[in-house]
Amino acid sequence: MRNLWLGLALVPYLAAAGVDAWMHERGRKVPRVEQWIHAGLALSMAAFLVLVFRGHAAPALAALAAFVLLVTCDELAFHRGISPSERRIHIASWAALGAFLVVWGFLDGT
Repeated sequence: MRNLWLGLALVPYLAAAGVDAWMHERGRKVPRVEQWIHAGLALSMAAFLVLVFRGHAAPALAALAAFVLLVTCDELAFHRGISPSERRIHIASWAALGAFLVVWGFLDGT
């Protein structure tokens, strides 16, 4: 039942991240360095989610820390001049990830 609730809590984040990825492909030219950062973001988020769903809190938090570091670099280096619609998607994805973290904390007591 735990993983079902986690999966449901993850849907809004995955939707927002999917829209953001689509906007990167359609809306603007993404520089090579930013593409590498995005690859790191995808890998760290995938590791985080696998670890969360397997119940490994400490390594999951380490993967989340790597994700936060990369997303901060991405925002500061490449997203200062993005369109308002892309900015709104970023904010929505952060809020959805925050909601997922709250659900995870509630379910696992972290």
